[in-house]
Amino acid sequence: MPRARFAWSGDLTEEEIRRILREGDPEERARMIGRIVSEAPFEEIWQYVSPEDIAAHWPIVRRSIWPPDLREIWEWGLRVWGYHVASDAPPVEGA
Repeated sequence: MPRARFAWSGDLTEEEIRRILREGDPEERARMIGRIVSEAPFEEIWQYVSPEDIAAHWPIVRRSIWPPDLREIWEWGLRVWGYHVASDAPPVEGA
């Protein structure tokens, strides 16, 4: 089976990715969601996960997203979509 197009930093097939998302332990699933969000083209992300999946695993997912600017964009997007996700940004003075 061919390697997933977006999995440039590893040699995972689409079936292996789907197996991890189905059967992996919560930490493994969350790290895979983070990889998908970081590496897959935006249109392909939704073939694997939903916004609910991302938000539900956010404390671990956010550690897997690189660069930090991308993490901030995802936090903003999830909030716009109505999900309550914690930011790892420091609090703003006087806010």
